[in-house]
Amino acid sequence: MVNIYFRQEWTDKRLKFTPPNPKLTKIRLGTNAQKGMWIPDTFFRNEKRATFHEVTVDNRLMRVENDGKVWYVSK
Repeated sequence: MVNIYFRQEWTDKRLKFTPPNPKLTKIRLGTNAQKGMWIPDTFFRNEKRATFHEVTVDNRLMRVENDGKVWYVSK
């Protein structure tokens, strides 16, 4: 069995925004906002079995930068 910290990064030009403050170029999205976002359907070729670790809160983090770059982490 292997536990991984899986990070993905992509750019979605639809998410570009003008920051209200030059120092605030990134926003962190809560889990409710993440549910409405497109996330790549990533898979591991030749996997035998895979599961997600289930706990009381989601082990996910999503951050969007003003240029549309998305950073997504799941454990």
